Amino acid sequence: MPAERYFVPSDFLPNSTLFIEGQEFHHLIHVMRAKQHDPIELVNGRGDLARATVQQLEKKKAVCFLEEVHHVPKPQFEVVLAQAIPKMNRLDFILEKGTELGMTQLWLFPSQRGERKVLTEHQLERMQGLTIAAMKQCGSLHLPIIQCKPSLDHWQQEWMIYPSFFGDVDPKAPSCTQKFQENPLATGLIFFIGPESGLTEDEEISLLKLHAQGVKLHRNILRTDTAALAALCTIAQYLSE
Repeated sequence: MPAERYFVPSDFLPNSTLFIEGQEFHHLIHVMRAKQHDPIELVNGRGDLARATVQQLEKKKAVCFLEEVHHVPKPQFEVVLAQAIPKMNRLDFILEKGTELGMTQLWLFPSQRGERKVLTEHQLERMQGLTIAAMKQCGSLHLPIIQCKPSLDHWQQEWMIYPSFFGDVDPKAPSCTQKFQENPLATGLIFFIGPESGLTEDEEISLLKLHAQGVKLHRNILRTDTAALAALCTIAQYLSE
C-alpha cells in the first residue's frame, strides 16, 4: 500500500494549496499522526497523483501544499461489471476486489431472485468510501464509476456500447476465455453477473435480446461474488496477454 496517500476530490495544480477534510483528515491526524511539514501523497480518483507537504494543521482540516502533480490517463479499455444487487457483505467484497482488478464501471441492477432491490443514499456513500480505500490500497489512480440501473427488462439497447457477456450455468455454454479469443475485444466489455439464486429464464431472455452472450466461468456453480471475481480475473488475464 502506498504510504501516506489521501483522497481529495479536487483538481490538482502544482504550487497550489488544498484542504484535507472529513474522514481523510481524521485518518491523517488520528491514525497516521501527521505533523506539519510531513510529506504526503494526494489522489483524486481521476488519474492525478500529487506529492504534497502538510503546511498547516487546523481543527477540522489540513492545509497542504502541492509540489508536483503526475497524471495517468484513464485505461483505454472499459471493464464494466453489471452486477445484480447482492447482500451488502458480498457487495463490499465485489467493490474492493473489483477496484483492485481494474473494474472501471459497476452497474448495479435489481434482479427477480435478488433479496435487495434498491440501495439507499447512505449505502451508496459507504460504497464510494470502500472504493476509495481500495483504490488507495492497490495504487490505482482511477475510481470505478458506480451506477444504479433498472431491472433487465427495462434496459435499453443503446446502453450496450461494448460486447456483452453473462455467466451461464448451462454445461454446453462456451468458456469465457474461448469467447474472448474468438472475438477479440477492442475498447471494452460488459459482463453480467446474476444474483445468489441465479438469473431467471425471463432475465436470460432479456439479456439475449440485448445481444449478450452466455459464457461459462467455471465447471462449478459459483456464488455471485465468486462469479464476479472469476470474471474480473479472466478479463485481467486476457488484457495482460
